[in-house]
Amino acid sequence: IVLHREPEGLYSVNQTYACLPKDDACYTFFIGGSYAWGDTRFPPPSYSVFFDGKPVRRSDSWLFDSVQFGGSCKPRCNEDNESLIEFFLYDRTRDVEYEYEWDLTVTNRNSSATVSSGVVPQGADNPPLAHKIMCVPNDSCSSFYISAPNVIVNVTTNETLFLYPVYSLAMDNVTYRKVQWYAPEDDGTGSDNQTTNMGSCTVGGLCDEQTQDLFNLNFRTPAEYQELSYPIPAMPRAMINDNQIKWRFGYTIDYNPWDLRYGFSDYPNNNRGYDLDSTYGVIECVPKDGCDLSFNITPSSPSIVESYAVEKNGIQLNDTQKVGPAWSEELMTPFGQNCSTSPSTSNSLSGGAIAGIVIACVVAVGAVVFGLVWYKNRHNESSQAERGDVEVEETKEGGEEP
Repeated sequence: IVLHREPEGLYSVNQTYACLPKDDACYTFFIGGSYAWGDTRFPPPSYSVFFDGKPVRRSDSWLFDSVQFGGSCKPRCNEDNESLIEFFLYDRTRDVEYEYEWDLTVTNRNSSATVSSGVVPQGADNPPLAHKIMCVPNDSCSSFYISAPNVIVNVTTNETLFLYPVYSLAMDNVTYRKVQWYAPEDDGTGSDNQTTNMGSCTVGGLCDEQTQDLFNLNFRTPAEYQELSYPIPAMPRAMINDNQIKWRFGYTIDYNPWDLRYGFSDYPNNNRGYDLDSTYGVIECVPKDGCDLSFNITPSSPSIVESYAVEKNGIQLNDTQKVGPAWSEELMTPFGQNCSTSPSTSNSLSGGAIAGIVIACVVAVGAVVFGLVWYKNRHNESSQAERGDVEVEETKEGGEEP
């Protein structure tokens, strides 16, 4: 195992050797940590694994990675009828012992069944890096639930240990979660548990069809990427930093696409960078009655996302449009019901309805003002006529000779 960086001298070359039986054996090497290598450094650090003098893996960007080697390795799942789920977790809190609990269920239309569960023990006597392979039926919808322990470190003050594990979940080479998780929940930040949906989910199998729709996002990164950072020339990168692909799913306020209340976003799903030539997915149940729900994505450059697709209840949405100023343009895909088409079902008024009300009010005020002016003019004319009659009569009477 060789960990190195080029050019030489910037990082030392670390080599580790182990003597392993060659025949009738299969080995798994896995590596991981808190931060992904390769998002901001070039050339990036890399590692290589050799077995019996032959290379079996070389990688220059990873948060977690694993490889099997040896003469007796077999597929870890049945490739004909099973999907492979890979789970990594890294936690460097070493002072006390505790456990993360997890549970993997397969969800059908009317039921869900646990197919695997367990704990990830942490503490001084346990390795900080955990790795688990799970097999589920092909074309199934799987939900992975993980909960953090509530570790009291001071009974007198009820002080709780805050945890910052990093973990990832992938199914059939699609990454659904890759995050540093802040746990437990404290004053509105962090969470006690997280659920990640993966696979071939349907609205009837995962969601409440009466009140919810199924949101499914799938996007792919390019095989090569060069970061443009003026005035520095474009530099090739081994991976894409997480802040270079920003997306949000939420609903608009007053139908302004720039005024969005977000239901969820990229950060809780991936805050540890994007590997090149890789696929990422998000599956969530969302409220059915949301007004102008939309998916908005802001890649830092047009080439940073090779392709993406947004599905609603299994149907791909193609009405993507550009919104916002040119210097900060977003790609917006409408998702929810537009309340302007059915105002009786919404407490909000559309922009057109508001404009209509304003115009009607202006017309009404104008009519009132016109009426007042017309009445005042008629009143003045009548008063002048009356005064003229009196003056004529007085002239006539005053003009007669006695």
